[in-house]
Amino acid sequence: MGNDWLLVQDALIIGFFATCSGAALAFLYQRRKKAKAAEPASKAGSLEERVEVLERIATDRSLELADQIETLRYSQERN
Repeated sequence: MGNDWLLVQDALIIGFFATCSGAALAFLYQRRKKAKAAEPASKAGSLEERVEVLERIATDRSLELADQIETLRYSQERN
C-alpha cells in the first residue's frame, strides 16, 4: 500500500500544478487579449498622423522636384 499511496500523491501533485499552470495561462491569455483590444485605438491616431505626413512629403516634394526639373530644363535651353 505504500507504493500505491506515493503514486496517488504524485498524481495529485501533478494535477495540482497542471491546474495552476492552466489557470495562469488562461489569465495571461485574457490579459494579452485585453491589451490587444486597446492597442488599435491608440495606434489609429498615430497611424493617421503618419499617413498625413507621408502625403505631405509626397505632394510637397513632388512639386518642388517638378519645379527644380523645370528650372534645370529652362537653364539648359538657355545655354
